[in-house]
Amino acid sequence: MTEEITAWFLHAIDAADAPKSLRELSERFSARSISKSKLLHSAKWEPLLRGEDTSLPKGWVNLGELACTRRGIATGANDYFLLSRQAADEFGLPEKHLVRCIGRANDVSSLIFTQADFDNADLSGAKCWLWDVKSRPDAKEKLYISYGEERGVHKRYLPAHRTPWYSMEQREVAPVWGSVFGRGDLEFVFNSARVRSLTNFHCIYPNDRRELNCRALTAVLNSNSVRSRSKLHTRGFGGGLAKFEPRDLLTIPVPDLRQVDDAFLGRLSDQLSKLDEATRTNRDDGSQLALDELVERAAEQASKHRDKLL
Repeated sequence: MTEEITAWFLHAIDAADAPKSLRELSERFSARSISKSKLLHSAKWEPLLRGEDTSLPKGWVNLGELACTRRGIATGANDYFLLSRQAADEFGLPEKHLVRCIGRANDVSSLIFTQADFDNADLSGAKCWLWDVKSRPDAKEKLYISYGEERGVHKRYLPAHRTPWYSMEQREVAPVWGSVFGRGDLEFVFNSARVRSLTNFHCIYPNDRRELNCRALTAVLNSNSVRSRSKLHTRGFGGGLAKFEPRDLLTIPVPDLRQVDDAFLGRLSDQLSKLDEATRTNRDDGSQLALDELVERAAEQASKHRDKLL
């Protein structure tokens, strides 16, 4: 029995251009031979089919060595649990049971999400308050619970599997957010405002929770070198739409920031601020190129430091 398979990788072609037979496929597209063993031991086949080198360069590690990931909060009924300030006030929901929370990726348009950004979203009427009952509901909340039951919210899948049905899934505030979907480069955001998010973002929890390190890691994740490598770990959909699952993020190659000194982490952090400003003003001031150069130098520093330890 053969130990290799012959594979063709067809990317971004219209249905009308797809080969109609194996012969046409062989004539029009280049084939690649891949061992069955390599396929069986690979979490994703696309990089192999594309002929990409997935080995880690010196000074680089998978993100999973520096952080853990989880999806955002799943409410099961965003239209009920996530409210604008005006709606929360109209229903009389108490402040102590309202949690700052971003429910749409469109409400975040920069690489650093600040308290001012949250306040602006709040003032514009965005739904950014999560009703999270952690103690006995008061009279107004009991009315809101009845309102939810009248709408059948308690019968939806996730609420129906909670006790009580209106209790909310708990999630620690994530210092860094990662895009779930994107048609271009997937972006990563430093959550300076310390607010929660729904499943519009994945949560990234660096092992080193210092702000300096979290900002530096966010900068690294937004570099072109990391973005290009991360595309090998996305899940492709129609129309060029790419998606990350939380576990996919763990396989993204990044410079080993554990081997980078604080002074250099500070430079990465500062560069994140510059790139954030360029993103907000929609201008190209060279900050992306400067970040890319810093990331390569961070990998070099990590490599040299590891060599000294060996």
